[in-house]
Amino acid sequence: MINLLIEIQKNMGIIKKNKKDIKEDSNVSLLKEMKKEFEAEKLNYKNIDNKFKKIEEDMKELEEKISKLKGDIKIDENKLYGDMKYDLKFMETLEKSIKLKEDDIKKLEEDSLNLMYEEENTSKERSKSRKKLMDLKEKFYNCKESSSENRVRAKENIVKAEGNIKEFEQRIPKELLDEFNELCSVKGTGAAVISKGVCSGCKMKVSAVTVDDIKKNKHIVYCDNCGRIVHYNHSIE
Repeated sequence: MINLLIEIQKNMGIIKKNKKDIKEDSNVSLLKEMKKEFEAEKLNYKNIDNKFKKIEEDMKELEEKISKLKGDIKIDENKLYGDMKYDLKFMETLEKSIKLKEDDIKKLEEDSLNLMYEEENTSKERSKSRKKLMDLKEKFYNCKESSSENRVRAKENIVKAEGNIKEFEQRIPKELLDEFNELCSVKGTGAAVISKGVCSGCKMKVSAVTVDDIKKNKHIVYCDNCGRIVHYNHSIE
């Protein structure tokens, strides 16, 4: 009978451990941190992407300005060289206008070149951020899957242990089971075995009287130190 009580205690320990594992699942806090990191990187990616799109818009705008200036220069050149009836002063004005437009084009092309370099660097940043997001997403789902598997396994262990306890309890006399459960509620465990004169519950040496009572096969014997049940004789009732 004592062996059955010990088995019940083992299964109670399994239930306690697995419930604790479910409650204190380290993956849960890790998932929260990973989700927080993902959201932060998602915002970072969005900012980089907006920056990239803005650069593209600015480049397009510069190209349009350059194209317009080139068109204006062509018109001025046609006026300058296409009809010689203009006076010298007007021709000088056209030449100055063309020179100013060419200077503007040169500056805009420099700005456009700088934007091209910035676009290239921003594109690399965006690719790097996208890869980080994909890696974080993969790690998150792998961790989530692992956490789910652990919880399922823990719940299965609990169900199995509860079934074992129920089976063992059916084989134990009600008087002994009630006494055992009462001790468990107070001490955590209600039964122990004596090995070489030492109680497995409190790890202390029992008295000679206790050892003698066990040898005499008395009805129920308790550890004289911790009070746990160490012997039960079912035939004496």
